[in-house]
Amino acid sequence: MAAVSLAVFAACSEQTPTSIGNDVLPGEPITLSIEIPWEEFGSDLVVLGGYGAPSDIGTGVVANAFAGTLNARTLVRFGAYPQSASVVDTEGTTVTDTDLTIIGGRVVATINRRASVFAGPLSLTLGATQDTWDLASADWEHAVDTIGAQLPWTELGGGPVTPLDTATWDPSAAGDTISFVLDSAEVADWSDASDPSRGGRLDLVTEGHRLAISSVQLRLDARPSVNPDTIVSLNVAEREITFIYDPEPEVPTDGIRVGGAPAWRTVFDLQAPTELTGPPELCSAVGCPVTLEPGQISYAALVLRSRPTEAAFQPRDSLGLDVREVLSRDALPKAPLGSPIFGSQGLRYAASLFGDDGGTAVEIPITPLVRNLVEGVDPETQIPFPNTIALLSAFEPRSIAYGSFYGPGSGANAPVLKLIVTVGASVELP
Repeated sequence: MAAVSLAVFAACSEQTPTSIGNDVLPGEPITLSIEIPWEEFGSDLVVLGGYGAPSDIGTGVVANAFAGTLNARTLVRFGAYPQSASVVDTEGTTVTDTDLTIIGGRVVATINRRASVFAGPLSLTLGATQDTWDLASADWEHAVDTIGAQLPWTELGGGPVTPLDTATWDPSAAGDTISFVLDSAEVADWSDASDPSRGGRLDLVTEGHRLAISSVQLRLDARPSVNPDTIVSLNVAEREITFIYDPEPEVPTDGIRVGGAPAWRTVFDLQAPTELTGPPELCSAVGCPVTLEPGQISYAALVLRSRPTEAAFQPRDSLGLDVREVLSRDALPKAPLGSPIFGSQGLRYAASLFGDDGGTAVEIPITPLVRNLVEGVDPETQIPFPNTIALLSAFEPRSIAYGSFYGPGSGANAPVLKLIVTVGASVELP
């Protein structure tokens, strides 16, 4: 074993009247905290990417040379325009007017400060897309990248756009929204909801920042026929939103990665100990070897040490992490997974763990999985429990950012399996 610490409960000195001798009852149980190095419990680690797409998140990202490398743009399409509105006519009566004249509007983007990296006033532009693009498969190089078709953008990064407006967001001022003004002709160009090239693209002009866009709305200004002297505002919610970015992070060869969009997972095989042969304090107290049973394991955790994530993709919000059994390793990367052991929210870890320092120990409890492996076979189905597990984000994907940990071969930062077990000496009849 690597590093072992012992905690021994105080023995009871009271004797029973029926005792024949001092050695009839077993010795007091002994509780140990054991740390097992990677080489003794883990193997075949692989990092896999490509789970889900940015469009699955339902939000956007814009960046311009963030951390010197990252560029990102948000693509959005809006739903059908309202065909009627409730307005007050010249007689003061509220009626439904179906004859509306749209005279302009605004695109309003809401910024998620908590998930953004910014400083000072920032300029953003809005343009109308010209290329046909697909929500689920669009990336920096391709407007459409499906099994049936692969169409590159006519210009990398979202194709050419028709400029619409430029606006400035000042984070020191109140509010988290930025508005882009549209005239009647620009609004009319977006009125055909069946046009696959129809849409808007948000770009960040100011370099060195990354903004998370939580929503984008189109608000139309319309003049009602029943009261032409008034203007009514009509909300058109975003129908589709995604983001594209460049460059995409490369697959790590010496570490562990979780999260991102598309999402990353880390998969490895786990071997749980079924027998203890040390340390000497254990052997002298209860005798060795000790056959380990599931019920003797009160706690098991995978101990990882955080690693600085590539600056462009460092989390700004907490990272939700989950662990699941891989039900068929041969089916990777699309292997089915078991149920989450932490519930739908996962375990939350602070974004600061993955900053420039790293090296912080993170314990990921996996007690039920280790107990299953010690058990070996499911008593109900008589099928061996899976020994391959996956580390992944609780929501896939959740954010462009991801978390990194040191992997095998990282010396003192390498993964460790921590066990807290309680064992006792066997009973021997006189």
